[in-house]
Amino acid sequence: MERRLLLVFALTFLIILAFQPLLKKYGPQPPVSKPQTQTPPPQPVPPASVPNPAPKAQQVAPPSGPGKQAVSETETVIKNDLYEIRFTNRGGQVKSWILTKCDVPKKPVGCAKYAYSDDKGEPLELVNAAAAEKYGFPLSLWTYDESLRNKLNSALFVASKTGPLSVPADITFEYSDRELAVRKSFRFDHSYVVRIETSVRYKGSELAAFPMWPAGFGDETAPSSYASSRIEYQYDKNVERLAIKKISGGNTQLGPFHWAGVVDQYFSAVFIPEDPQNAAMVTLRNSIDVPRDAQKPNPNETVKVEVLGAAVGNFKGSTIERMYVGPKCAATVPVAEVDNHMGTELGLGDYDPDPGHQRRAAAVAHLANEVDAEDATRRAADQIRPGKV
Repeated sequence: MERRLLLVFALTFLIILAFQPLLKKYGPQPPVSKPQTQTPPPQPVPPASVPNPAPKAQQVAPPSGPGKQAVSETETVIKNDLYEIRFTNRGGQVKSWILTKCDVPKKPVGCAKYAYSDDKGEPLELVNAAAAEKYGFPLSLWTYDESLRNKLNSALFVASKTGPLSVPADITFEYSDRELAVRKSFRFDHSYVVRIETSVRYKGSELAAFPMWPAGFGDETAPSSYASSRIEYQYDKNVERLAIKKISGGNTQLGPFHWAGVVDQYFSAVFIPEDPQNAAMVTLRNSIDVPRDAQKPNPNETVKVEVLGAAVGNFKGSTIERMYVGPKCAATVPVAEVDNHMGTELGLGDYDPDPGHQRRAAAVAHLANEVDAEDATRRAADQIRPGKV
C-alpha cells in the first residue's frame, strides 16, 4: 500500500515537470505584464515637468504684488465757468480742453454767445486733435527714453475720481508695476490755472518726466494760423520769444524759468515752475498735413505745417508747478509773486500761500507785446485777489 502511494506521488511530480513548457507557452502570464505596468514612463514625467514652469512664474511675478493698474478706460470731466477739461485715465492725460466762458447768456439757461468760439459758434476746443493724435495730448509726460515715454502715456492709470466734477476739485492718477511707479496730481479752481504735481520712479530711481503741451492749439485751422506759434520763457524781467525757425524738436533748454511754454496768436499754454532754478524745458517741433482750404477741405490738396509744443519740469526729479492755459489776454494772465519787501504772496487763483515757498518775485506778466507789463500784472493780480494790489 505504501509503495503504491509513493508511486502515485512520483508519477504526479513527473507529469507536472512534463507540462511546465506547455504552461509557459499557452498559459496566462500575469507575472510578466505586472512589472511592465509598475514602471511606466509617465511616472517619472511629473517630477521633470514640475520645476520647468516654476522659474517662468517667478520671472513675470512682481516682487511686491501685482501693482496698481486700471482694467478699463474711464473719463473725468472738470468744469468751471471758463473751461471744461476731459481727462482719460489712459496716460492720465487730457483729451479735450474747451473754453466755455459765456459772453451772452441764453435765457432761461445756456449761452447765446461764447467769448471764444470756433467757426460754428461752438465753444473753442484748445486741443489740436489732428496733431495730438500723432504727437501727444496735453499733460502727458515727456521722457528722453521714447519707449518709456510711450508706456507712460498709454498705460491705464487708476483715477481717484471719475465722472463730472465741479471746482474746486482735485484728481490723482496712479500706475505701478514691478519696474515703474507713477503719480500725477492736478488741482483746479475758478481760474485758468491748474496746479500740477508729478513723480516717476523707474527701477527704484527717481526719473525726470516733464508734463507737456505737445501739439499746438485747436484754433490753428488754416495753414497761416500755425505760422504765429512761438516758444516763450521768462526769468526776472527777461522774456525770450523763439520763432518756429529757431526751434529744434527735442532740444533741452535749461532754466531758470519763472514761466515757459508755447503760444500762438491768441492763446497760450505756459508752465510756472515751483522751483525755477532747477526747471528745464524740452522744445517740441513736428509737422502735419492740413487742408489748404480749411473751409473746403480736400484730402488731395494739403500743405505741410509746423506744430510747436513744450514740456517743462524739474530736471532733478519730481515736478511741482502751475500751468496757465487760456487766452493770451493780459488781464487774465495769472501772477505768481512774492513781494521781497513785504513778504506777501499774491498767489495763483484761490490757492493759499505755500509756507515753504521760495521767496522770489516771479511775475507771469503779459504775453501780448502791445500791453504794458506792469499794468497787466496789477490788473491780473487785482482780478485774482481784489484789493491786494
